[in-house]
Amino acid sequence: MTGEAVSFSLSGGELTIRDEAGGGGITIEIDDGSSITPATDAWFDVPVDDAVSLETSDIDFRAGGSAQFRGIDGEHYGSLGEGEFSIEGETYIDFTAGMKILTYVDGEMTGRLVGDEKDPDSLLVTFEEPTRVVVGARSYHDEPIATMTVTDEPEDLMTAASYLGSSIKEWSAERSWPTLRGHPPAIEIGDELHVPDELSQPDTGVTVAVPRNVADVIRITPLAHYFGADIVPGELAELRLGPSYAEPLGTGAELEQSVDELLAHAIVLDSLVRIDGYYSLPRYEYDELAPELPFYPPELYDEPIHRQLLEYLEVPFETVLPYAPRWNAVGTLRPRVEDIETVPYLLNSLSRVHVTDDGLPRQSSGHGNPVNLSTSTDVPRNTAAFLPSARERAARHEKDISSESSVLFVGTKRPEPDAFAATDWTRFHVEEAPTADYRAAVDRAELRSLLAEPYTHVHFGGRTTNTGFVCDDGVLAFDEFPDGTVGSISFSWGQPSSAELGGVLDTASVACLTDERLSIEAAQELAVYLVLGRSVASSASLAGIDGVRYLGDALLPAAMRPVGYGPVPFHIERAERDEFRISTAFDTNEHELIGRVSESRIEQTSDQYYLSGNRIRIPESFTADELAEVLQTDGIFRFDWRASSEQSAVLPELDDLLPE
Repeated sequence: MTGEAVSFSLSGGELTIRDEAGGGGITIEIDDGSSITPATDAWFDVPVDDAVSLETSDIDFRAGGSAQFRGIDGEHYGSLGEGEFSIEGETYIDFTAGMKILTYVDGEMTGRLVGDEKDPDSLLVTFEEPTRVVVGARSYHDEPIATMTVTDEPEDLMTAASYLGSSIKEWSAERSWPTLRGHPPAIEIGDELHVPDELSQPDTGVTVAVPRNVADVIRITPLAHYFGADIVPGELAELRLGPSYAEPLGTGAELEQSVDELLAHAIVLDSLVRIDGYYSLPRYEYDELAPELPFYPPELYDEPIHRQLLEYLEVPFETVLPYAPRWNAVGTLRPRVEDIETVPYLLNSLSRVHVTDDGLPRQSSGHGNPVNLSTSTDVPRNTAAFLPSARERAARHEKDISSESSVLFVGTKRPEPDAFAATDWTRFHVEEAPTADYRAAVDRAELRSLLAEPYTHVHFGGRTTNTGFVCDDGVLAFDEFPDGTVGSISFSWGQPSSAELGGVLDTASVACLTDERLSIEAAQELAVYLVLGRSVASSASLAGIDGVRYLGDALLPAAMRPVGYGPVPFHIERAERDEFRISTAFDTNEHELIGRVSESRIEQTSDQYYLSGNRIRIPESFTADELAEVLQTDGIFRFDWRASSEQSAVLPELDDLLPE
């Protein structure tokens, strides 16, 4: 049975749930002989795309995700750790993997971690007798629910901006969860203003006044979306809360900073207020920050947004700043009405929105810092040319399943040793090893045929010209590239302008453009991270590739593991000869980062959850034996005492990594 976003199918004792909107899927094991029937979403307290009812005596979640247990009154029973648990009464099993899986159970159940070397974190839930349960699923992939039309009049842009919050699924602090915000309605340029009837303007008591110019209207769109603000003309930009409070926001770059800080301020504090809601998870930021606040966060849960913001603004931003997540992307647009068409896509991942005359960032982000998405074709390093064709391609992007992924290396023979094939994929919850093809030489027709294949990633290691790839019999021009479904492609491109590369987006969703030709070792490492579900930008960063530009949304991952996100990077420092310190950035889903929480599976850490995007330094030091255990976990490791070209390791061997 199939909904628009997810589908359910049953074969024997395996219930397969497919993400029809975003690609991928997971399989859970139930009693052989069970049957499924459609169910209503009224069984659940959070949105699901579709649901089925079934009867079984046990459920085995074998996707390597994370599970939470909570009562229907919101009480949090905790996450699954070592040992068994027993719960009685109406309960939700909240399972996060490649999508959100919610299982409603009314009865007594026990559970424990089971598994084998391939899947050590499998969750087995058992019932005393065959029990009726309801399984619901929600895709993490969103599309605009409608399209608004605007003219080049600033007032029309203000009207459209006032409807950007119509995609928010719940006007409480819960909207700080990324999957409860939804994709804002699309915007296109036309001859007259039109707002479809199915869109409704939020009534949140928040108003943003802004001068009548395109640049400033674009700058305040994140507030319009997240606060459901009514956007009105004003002499100066200001935030108005209720009938009597106004907060000046400044102009130009100052206005951008005000918007950025307001958004970060609200995300952090909303994530504390929502502890009184669906998920009462133990939070690091709550324990650290709540004692410094002039209010008790749970008491604000049922207050309207404008009242919450009045309380938030009593807290200096400097107090909140240490706990604010790092934004993974900044969209830099031009002060042109056509650039507002890009805004809804940026807001879908809550990217920051800036404006400059040429669409170039005021300061290029450094290696490993937030990626700039620019509407210019001439971009500096660590910046993505995010043109209309790139936006359209990103909206159609579907991630491959890691175990079914394939990569292609052109311009090299299969190396010995083959680092890609030697990767321990099972450590990363990838049951079947992805495949890799190597072509030392190709002609134009052969390369064109290869690019039409559904590779997860293609690396072209040969020479390029201004017009295309150099093959044995000439140049395959970019405008001769085939229509294809390649996830990402990498090749050397020493020019700042991407204007000549239009045909690349006919073939691949994202292009990674390196200043110099990569060694096969660097190209293989890049491909490993991509297959493991890291984004194109973070994969290049983890592989130590400097001098890189992008064509397309560099935050897109080319593949997806069953758990739904790429492995987390860990930074390991040498404290003493036999003591080490570990830090990590919890960025478990780069394209939907802001508002998520994550936990570390390292034994020495507490059982707290952290706001994704924050870098956490584990206070305790690790012995060599303890570090050896950590290196077996699902992570990517960087060893800060090693040379920059050797810092990263996908296949850590302790004897090779310890300092002399």
